Amino acid sequence: MASESAPPPQCQPFTYYKVTKYGSASYKPRGPIVSKYNSSSHKSTLTYAIETTQARETTWAAELGGSVSWGIGQVEAKTSYDVTKKVSRGVTVTNRMSVDSRKRGYTQPMVEYRKFSIDKWRELGNCRQDRIGTVGRLKAITSHLHFAECQTRSSDGCRPKP
Repeated sequence: MASESAPPPQCQPFTYYKVTKYGSASYKPRGPIVSKYNSSSHKSTLTYAIETTQARETTWAAELGGSVSWGIGQVEAKTSYDVTKKVSRGVTVTNRMSVDSRKRGYTQPMVEYRKFSIDKWRELGNCRQDRIGTVGRLKAITSHLHFAECQTRSSDGCRPKP
């Protein structure tokens, strides 16, 4: 009895894109550090209204083409992140911060960036996956309204951290 081998798998060839997040989040300021003193004898929520002084934007570094808008579309479609293309200066943003009794609270508006690589792949007729190359890298604003905060009793102040 002759043994029969299974025919090789057959797939419909097509191309597709994979999005990979790499590195950790980074932060850039959008405005100045501001502070308020809580003179009460109990913890209070202080409200800070800050006018932004710096514009920030999502950037695209192309290797095989694409555009920043196309890259944003790929990241939003294939990850759980919403990406902001650009933030303007001259916008008033508000932070509400809980500050302990007799302490000074400091805050600064920031944007959060995350990096993504977008790679082009193809599936061949034999169902094998083949990486064509990196289309580009997106440095994306994933939080446009992020605040760094700290509080202290020190007269030297403190440096807000995201």
